[in-house]
Amino acid sequence: MTDPADWGRRPTEARNPRTESIDRADARTIVDLIQAEDRAVGFAVASQAESIARVIDDVAERFRRNGRLIYVGAGTSGRLGVLDASECPPTFGTDPDLVRGVIAGGLDALVSSSEGAEDDSRAGAEAIAALSIASPDLVLGIATSGTTPFVHGALEEARRRGAGVVFLSCNEPPPSIAALGARMITPLVGPEVVAGSTRLKAGTATKLVLNTISTGAMIRSGRVYRNLMVDLRARSSKLVDRGIRIVMCVCGLEAEPARRLLLSAGGAVKTAIAMNRLGVTRARAERCLDAVDGFLHTAIDRFAGGRAPLFECYPATPGTPDWPGLLADLAAAPERLARARVAGAEIDARGDRVPANPAGWKPAAHAAHLLALERGMVQPHVIRLLAEDEPVLETWKPSPTPPGWDGAFEDVWGSFAAARSKTLESLPAGPDAPGRKGRMGEETPNLYQFLRGIRSHDAAHALRIEERVHPALLVPQESGEI
Repeated sequence: MTDPADWGRRPTEARNPRTESIDRADARTIVDLIQAEDRAVGFAVASQAESIARVIDDVAERFRRNGRLIYVGAGTSGRLGVLDASECPPTFGTDPDLVRGVIAGGLDALVSSSEGAEDDSRAGAEAIAALSIASPDLVLGIATSGTTPFVHGALEEARRRGAGVVFLSCNEPPPSIAALGARMITPLVGPEVVAGSTRLKAGTATKLVLNTISTGAMIRSGRVYRNLMVDLRARSSKLVDRGIRIVMCVCGLEAEPARRLLLSAGGAVKTAIAMNRLGVTRARAERCLDAVDGFLHTAIDRFAGGRAPLFECYPATPGTPDWPGLLADLAAAPERLARARVAGAEIDARGDRVPANPAGWKPAAHAAHLLALERGMVQPHVIRLLAEDEPVLETWKPSPTPPGWDGAFEDVWGSFAAARSKTLESLPAGPDAPGRKGRMGEETPNLYQFLRGIRSHDAAHALRIEERVHPALLVPQESGEI
């Protein structure tokens, strides 16, 4: 723990000479004094522009490698991290695990003081271990004072696990943080209006920095088109209205056609726009977006005006994700399918949404389809691509009712998981395998492109199992503007 004698050397703990008589001020003077101090916050944050930009690029790259952004803090700092993380799913359509906030003292500390928890460095390390932090992840420690043991412990554990580490403080950080090789973001806001009350200028600076990092990383990850949040999913009345207006704006549609288009895309704004601008089905629009890592403007530029290829739309060589990452995604597909089934059931139990397609498949039907595809196409194609030079591969037309269509989900799912495991056992991790090429109809995809397509197909079926739309999306809409 830091010696109290050090407090005077921390600007945020020092007494502010401009507000020493604030206790005798009237309300208007108090407002003027606070606002005068707040005007300095923007300049302090602007001084860190280069550091913030580098962190944005780092986070976006880690997202492309299936990494996560984890905020860690205590007190006000921790609450601001949790706040920023919690806003990412509704704004950018992200999985809740992509950006996470960790606060000393746990969730109870969000609504009641648990300041003593910040002194436990071991608890910080344990919080990082509980999240299974690994090398693709980035952990951003937030400590206005620069000395919070909980945050230090978290960053030390994150570094030990090979993750990236960033330190955000409104004071100069101690040498122990520099020794970790952490990137530094230090908006030095100076003394507070009330000495040591870092929920004021320091809190404002922290929120500005976190907002900029998360928003910038989402933009650099393709989750914004022009300046519109096109990756949102219409899962509340407000988001339904916003989603319809975004589709109207980009596609030049009236409200009712925009609503029907958005409904046909399961409430996914970006997919609805791609369907309209490319003139393709939902499944093909999802494939086109996946091929360009979610960048809508790139998909429109690349695929508009012609039929997008099914597999050759993907890059010809492993890029992002890399080959090991792709194999990991394929291995995780059965578990994602199972999680989607549970999530869909939980939504049904709440009764706040309705199935996007009430006459659609049951979870067992999706699992049966994926099992049939795995056995009838994926396994034989992988074997031939690895064993032959440019084989001619048959296109696969699935039966509308494969075995297990009406069976128990657990039984069909288990067979799919076993079949996918068998496929992966035949895939080498070596550098030559991804480039093995074969002909499928009019296309000549290599193994990497073929498996990228299978990964996209896996994801689409997991989404369909879970997918529900807000009842407001079923109601005809009047024309509006954004």
